[in-house]
Amino acid sequence: MKNTTILEYVPCNLCGSTDYKIMYQPTKKDYDPSEIFSASGGVMGTQQIVKCNHCGLVYVNPRVKNEIVVNAYSDAVDELYVSQAEGRQKTFNNGLKLVEKYVPQRGTILDVGCAAGFFLNVAKKAGWQTYGIEPSKWMSDWGNKKFNVNIKNGTLKDAKLQDEFFDVVTMWDVLEHTSDPMGELAEVNRILKKDGILIINFPNVGSKLARVAGGKWWFFLSVHLYHFSPRSMSMMLAKNDFEVIKFSRHYQTLSLEHLVKMVGLYSKGVSKLGLKVINGLSIEDWLIPYYASQANVIAKKK
Repeated sequence: MKNTTILEYVPCNLCGSTDYKIMYQPTKKDYDPSEIFSASGGVMGTQQIVKCNHCGLVYVNPRVKNEIVVNAYSDAVDELYVSQAEGRQKTFNNGLKLVEKYVPQRGTILDVGCAAGFFLNVAKKAGWQTYGIEPSKWMSDWGNKKFNVNIKNGTLKDAKLQDEFFDVVTMWDVLEHTSDPMGELAEVNRILKKDGILIINFPNVGSKLARVAGGKWWFFLSVHLYHFSPRSMSMMLAKNDFEVIKFSRHYQTLSLEHLVKMVGLYSKGVSKLGLKVINGLSIEDWLIPYYASQANVIAKKK
């Protein structure tokens, strides 16, 4: 499918300006959006990355039209994501520890873009009253059946949740995927209780690793429409009546096999060779904790 038939130009989501400079040009001209919008998916080189000259927000412009993105996520089937169950459970065990550092008394928690419900499962076992929102019908059905958790299929906006109901809202690997981050944060503010806590993790475009990698940064993926730095994230949160408490590094755990497959974003040959080596050594299932330039932000509703 030709890009020009599915793309739209958008103003800066943070300040509304249409004045930007181009950071990186796309290197791929044709792609099928149904193949690139999934929880674990992503293709490099499909987008033009720009930076707002007014506020500094980095984003994709032009980008795939919103209705195409929503439909692609809704229809997505992602066996690769759920295949990493053990590593994702370890990642979310740490995520829950972070939550409980700021909200020790267990109450209501909503995970926006909860995928297959791994975090909800961890939180439920710890005694939280859990709720999830997930656009992929396949993912939400899988999680509800596997973990017996409360995942509502759809978007946060369409869910029409109760005002000031939640003690905590989490957005793990989500906000950069959305077409309207400001709108998402406004909705989160509405449904959080006063002094409620919001925790977001995001690829940090202001990190040293991102600056060194330049246009080949591994998070410049087709699934990511926005690229936040601590500065732009702080501005966005402040505009939606949140107070930033802290930024920290975000670590994940995945199998060695999965990480070697991810090398295929850069070189399919190296990835293929690496898989042959680790399979030969029978170490493909080793769980590897890693930092890849992601950040957490903990914020409180004012």
